[in-house]
Amino acid sequence: MKTRRIAGMIGGGLALALALFAGISLSDRKDGDDRDTASGPVSPVAASLTPVSFTRVSETQTAEGAVLRLSGLAEPASVIALLDRGERILQVRASAQGVWSAMVDVSGQGMAIEAILYDTSVQTGGAVEITSATSIRGVETIFRIHRPTEEQPDAPALIMISAPGAPTRLIQSPFGGIPASGPLAIGAVDYDDAGGVIFSGLSEVQGSVRLSVANAVIGDTRVGPDGRWAYIASSVMPLGEYAVRAELIDGPGAGANVSVPFERLPPLPATESDDGTLSVSFEPFRWQIRRSLIGGGMQSTAIFAPE
Repeated sequence: MKTRRIAGMIGGGLALALALFAGISLSDRKDGDDRDTASGPVSPVAASLTPVSFTRVSETQTAEGAVLRLSGLAEPASVIALLDRGERILQVRASAQGVWSAMVDVSGQGMAIEAILYDTSVQTGGAVEITSATSIRGVETIFRIHRPTEEQPDAPALIMISAPGAPTRLIQSPFGGIPASGPLAIGAVDYDDAGGVIFSGLSEVQGSVRLSVANAVIGDTRVGPDGRWAYIASSVMPLGEYAVRAELIDGPGAGANVSVPFERLPPLPATESDDGTLSVSFEPFRWQIRRSLIGGGMQSTAIFAPE
């Protein structure tokens, strides 16, 4: 399988041996105002607002350190608060066209950035009045996880955008690429504790992709106009380790296939699932990221080395 560079890849979508189940634990830091406002009742007015979303994410190095450059869409003229695990780190305003951008200094080896939108149509004396009835929590979260080693102190960080029920958009891989064979590539595999799964990837040609789990075909999906494909299934992923395989079955690249060594990890105990932590299992050829979801439940994402 050839290496496919994905640094800076925009969504619309470590070779050193590391100890299995070694992890970064990102404890949930609380910001009372943001959490209470975002989780409280949402009025019909707030529900009609355009929620905040991330459209572009990239990382650059400066003299002071790494910086994440973010941009996205939101309700025109709204105020957007960016939070890292509940702690407010930055506040920006969307333009009259609903476009916003920000630069976030990278802090530590793990970040989980989400956004809260505030409707600013109600103003008093020129000052913005923000209430619990005018806020919407975004559903997307940007994860940045860095695992430097003595041999690779400048190894790239994992950067991905995740949302419940949607394929993870892999922006930058710590392995420098994703598994590929010919025109076909596999990106992230998302799954929950019930066995539901979302497969996703890329294809340089149009056609249909067939998915197999442990040598059993589970279904087909079409490659989209943007070259991305995804397949969603429920309760098809048994516990344990086995191969997941994608194959182009028609079109100019028919026959191209790529497989990855997937492992579905067992559910975490409820006491760990509810504490808001983000954990990572590191292996030489795959990382698995596990996090709690807003409203309850856990979601895991597996990413793989090119070879």
